[in-house]
Amino acid sequence: MAIEIPGLDTNKALELCDGDMETYISTLRLYIANIPQALDRMRNVTEETLHNYTIGVHGVKSTSEVVGAEEARKTARELEAMGKAGDLAGILARNDAFIKYVEGLVAGIRSWLEKNEE
Repeated sequence: MAIEIPGLDTNKALELCDGDMETYISTLRLYIANIPQALDRMRNVTEETLHNYTIGVHGVKSTSEVVGAEEARKTARELEAMGKAGDLAGILARNDAFIKYVEGLVAGIRSWLEKNEE
């Protein structure tokens, strides 16, 4: 079964799962189960919540890599670096678009899983 989900390099992600389709599909399920809550914690970032934001975006970065969401991983890495540097203005300039992008990935994964459930 071919997995074609916009925004994901599924071949690269399958390599990370040693080619095990069942493991990869389980990873996709975990991604759509956990990422929405992580994104909710990243909304409305302030000076006071910057540290927790940075931790949250680090988690999104790591899990995005595992599912093959390279663009999300790269942007999360940049946002994490901004968080560590205390660049709240930089984060605020990009955060809403990032959250919207990742929400689109989650929707695409969910749609693919619903169509391909056994």
